[in-house]
Amino acid sequence: MTPAATPGTAIPGAAELAADQAAIPVLVFSAEARCLWANTQAEEWLGLSMRHMRKSRFGTLSATCAHLANIIEQACAANRTVVALGRMLGGQGPFDVHARWSDEHSQLILSVLPHQETGAKASEAPALGFGRMLAHELKNPLASVRGAAQLIRRETDLDGARDLARLIIDDVDRITRLADHWSRVGDIQLGPNSEINLNLLAVNAMDSLHRADPATKGVLKDNFDPSLPTISGDPDLLMQAVLNLLQNAFDAVKPDPAAEIIVETRFDAGPKSRTGGNPTPLVLSVRDNGPGIPDTLGSGIFTPFVTTKPAGEGLGLAFSARIAALHHGQIDFESQPGRTLFNIRLPIAKKDMP
Repeated sequence: MTPAATPGTAIPGAAELAADQAAIPVLVFSAEARCLWANTQAEEWLGLSMRHMRKSRFGTLSATCAHLANIIEQACAANRTVVALGRMLGGQGPFDVHARWSDEHSQLILSVLPHQETGAKASEAPALGFGRMLAHELKNPLASVRGAAQLIRRETDLDGARDLARLIIDDVDRITRLADHWSRVGDIQLGPNSEINLNLLAVNAMDSLHRADPATKGVLKDNFDPSLPTISGDPDLLMQAVLNLLQNAFDAVKPDPAAEIIVETRFDAGPKSRTGGNPTPLVLSVRDNGPGIPDTLGSGIFTPFVTTKPAGEGLGLAFSARIAALHHGQIDFESQPGRTLFNIRLPIAKKDMP
C-alpha cells in the first residue's frame, strides 16, 4: 500500500482513498510540476517508488516519464485541464492521459488509461475500488444523520416536520444501501432486480435534488413519455446515476437566472440506441443550457478524477457510466455552449418485450 500523503501536499480525504484503490495509475503534481503523490498502480506501472519520484525531476526518470512530463508541464503552465488521447508513452502506449488541474488545491491530478476508441459515449467505465472510501466517508456520518432524524420524528408534534424527517431517513437508508454495495465487494455490483418505471425514477431523482437544494425547483422541468414500458434493474443504483447527471447539470447552470434543466424520457429506436449489438431504446435525458463541456475533454469526461468543476472530484460520471453498463446500457452525450445533453440508454424489461 502506498504510504499516506503528507497533509497539504496531495489530494485529501475521499479522493485520496479512491485514487489509492483505483485500477489505473493516478499521480498528483504541484504547480511546479513536481511529483507529490502516486498510487500503487502508478508505482507498479512506472516501475518507480513514490519516494524516488518525489525526490527526483520526474521527466528524467524514464522515457515514459518524459512523455508524461510534457503534458504535465503544459497543464501546470496554463493552470488548466489537458486531455491527450492515444498518446504513445515510451513504447507502452497508446494511452489516454488526463491531467486535471485543481484551482482549489493548486495541484494537478494525472490519470492514465489504455486508449479506447469510444467516441462521446461510455458503455464501460474503469472499475474502481470505492468500497473503503464509501464505507469510511459515508456510512459513519450517515448513521448520525439517521439517528438525529429519528429523534426529530419521535419528539416533534408538527406533522410537516415528521414528514421531512421520514424523507431524511429514507434518503439516508438509500445511500447506506449504495455504500453497502461497494463496501462488500470493492466495486459497484447490482443488487436485487426490480421492475422500474423510468418516469417515476426520474421524478424520485428530481424530488431528491429538490430536497437537497430548494433552488433547483425553478430550474428543473420535465417532459415524460407516459407510454414507456418498464426497465429492469437495481433502483438504488439507477437513482444514483440519474442524480449524478442532475447535480452536474445544476452545477453547470447556477447561478444563471435563465438556468433551465429539462429531464425527458422517450423511446428511441435509432442507431445510437444499441449497446453491444443489443437494443437499448429507453432513454432518460438530462439537458441544460449551461456553458458546455470543453472540447478537450471529449469522452474523457467519463474517466475517474476528470472534472470541469474547480472543487469536484471527478467521480460522478464514472459511477453513472459504470451503473449504466451493469444494466446493459450506456451513457452518451453531446455538448456545445448553451446546450449539453446526457442520455442514459437502457433496454426494455424482458416481460415488456414484444
